[in-house]
This record gives sequence, C-alpha cells and structure tokens, in this order.
Amino acid sequence: MSIKQIVFEQLEKKEFDSLLELFDRNPNIVRRYATMATYYTDDSLRDTALEFFRFLSEKRAAIKPEYFRETIRRHIWGMNEEGGNIDWSAPEIIGIIIASEPDIFGEFASIMLTAAIAEPIFHRGMFAAVRMIGLKNKNLIEYYLPKLQTFIDDKDPELAQLAQTVLGEIGYGVIDF
Repeated sequence: MSIKQIVFEQLEKKEFDSLLELFDRNPNIVRRYATMATYYTDDSLRDTALEFFRFLSEKRAAIKPEYFRETIRRHIWGMNEEGGNIDWSAPEIIGIIIASEPDIFGEFASIMLTAAIAEPIFHRGMFAAVRMIGLKNKNLIEYYLPKLQTFIDDKDPELAQLAQTVLGEIGYGVIDF
C-alpha cells in the first residue's frame, strides 16, 4: 500500500492519532496528501481532511511553528493567480492554523482575508475561517469588518446568510460603519 493510500485510508477512518504518528515521522508527506484530500469534491473526505488539519494544528502548531508557517504560505500561494486560484480550501486551512495559535500565526489573517475577499471561489471558506479566527481573537479580523459585512447583501442568498450567521456568531451582526 502506498503512503497516499495509507493517508487516505486513515483519513476515511478518522484515525487521526495514527496520522499524527506518521506526521511525526514524515510531516511533508502527510501535509501533501491531507491537502490533496481537501481538493476532492467528496465533501465527506474534504471535511475529514479539514478536521484532521484542526487536530494536527492543535497538537503540533505550537511546537512546530515554522512548519505551520510554511503550510500557511503554501496555501496563500494556492490562493493567488500564480498558484492558479485552485486551493479553494485554503482559507479554511489557514483559519484552522491561525485559530489554533493566534498569537503565533495571527499575522497571516490579513493576507488570507485580502486574497479571499478578492476571489468568489474562496468566500465560503473565508467565512469558515472568519468564524474560527473571530471566536479566538476578533482583533485579527476587525479591519475587514466593513468589507465582510457587504456580503450580507450578496446576490447569492446562501452566502448572504452565511455572512450574517458568522458575523453574528462572533458578535458583530449588522453594524453601521
């Protein structure tokens, strides 16, 4: 069985402790295949991979900050034009890492938000990230509140509802600026 198959099988079974052991031996391989799983259109696998990134960040981000900074940088690159704007789960992954250790990774919130606001493909993931980050440290997103609130009036009713819900959950609701 290939490493990719092992990672995918452990993701499907939600064997995160086994994946953590594999991560401790070969973090780059685990990152590669866990990220690959977030590209799948199968929401179950994608959601499990995101759940694993949350687990991994909570367990290792504080002790391997440079590794997680590199992970964030890779996902930011995947969000820009040179990266092909293909990493549609990037805002969520970045948000997960920032929320796990906002004092260490908070500097990346503004970069992620700037990139995500500019591209519609990232809007839903951006609001997932805003929720996670905002619940941990509202200061990291406050500058972007006026722009984030414009999504409450978005022509896509699902996105408008998501924006209203997330902003309400983090204590901002509808605010006049």
